[in-house]
Amino acid sequence: MKHIPNTITLINLFLGCVAIVITLQGQPGVAAVVIGLCALLDFLDGAAARMLRAGSEIGRQLDSLADLVSFGVAPAAILFFYLQEAFQKLQPEQPHILLPSLAFLVAVFSGLRLARFNIDEEQQKDFIGLPTPASALLIASIPFVLTYAEPDSFVFRLLEALTAKYWFSLGLTLVISWLLVSPVRMFSLKVKSLSWRDNRYVYVFLSGCLLLLLLFGLAGVPLFLIFYLLLSLVYHIQQYH
Repeated sequence: MKHIPNTITLINLFLGCVAIVITLQGQPGVAAVVIGLCALLDFLDGAAARMLRAGSEIGRQLDSLADLVSFGVAPAAILFFYLQEAFQKLQPEQPHILLPSLAFLVAVFSGLRLARFNIDEEQQKDFIGLPTPASALLIASIPFVLTYAEPDSFVFRLLEALTAKYWFSLGLTLVISWLLVSPVRMFSLKVKSLSWRDNRYVYVFLSGCLLLLLLFGLAGVPLFLIFYLLLSLVYHIQQYH
């Protein structure tokens, strides 16, 4: 039983590798679903460790290594895919590798964030900087919408136009890289009680996500993460200023 949490973590790591390959084969929408599964497994391994009282130092290290691949390299590969496509449209006669490779700054800063998190005792009830699963889901939500959402929705058309521009993916890379190591406090979605006082940000976030889903359908998924960032900014101001 004690090996169950680490097994779940290793499955997460395996699927993260699969997501990278799928993206580079030209199917970022499928990779987005795989990254979503990785996020679910990332939640389950921690829950299993607490339930079975099977937490260990090797489990903690494995979790960070899996997160670096699934939530660092895999979403960076998605940004690389869109950057390469955008540059290819500008100059179709030339191969484009160098500039699109800047997308992997997301993987670099994810690694830095995870290293900081592992030695930081202050991030018990909330996070300093954007959590790597949240950054990964924000990036993965783009191909998810472009693959599975209704093509006549406003969000779909907007993302379709933006991903065709190299400056969008490059700008998103730089913004997320900064958010990963920023000093902004962001609330955790872990619920330890059902009280409103202890979980008001979680309840507001989940209610907002439900509303966005009802209004926009699957096209509202990227807005979940934007809403999380805005709500976290309010949380940071209220808690620490």
